[in-house]
Amino acid sequence: MVDESVSLAPNPVIEAYKKDVDRTLLRENLKLTPDQRLDKLQDFVGFVADLRDAGRRARRDAAALGLARERRREP
Repeated sequence: MVDESVSLAPNPVIEAYKKDVDRTLLRENLKLTPDQRLDKLQDFVGFVADLRDAGRRARRDAAALGLARERRREP
């Protein structure tokens, strides 16, 4: 049973945020089963870990190159 005494007037804060939300992505995700959503999340977490590792390698390699260049400059 629906309580008709409750006002369903739009909340201005929610309306302000709605323009920045891609609801098509929400709809697509809701079409997936919970297991499919979890698989998607796990894939994303793996991607983040790969990205983090790549950043660490790049910083390590850049630091090693910097040290090698400094050693070449010394007499």
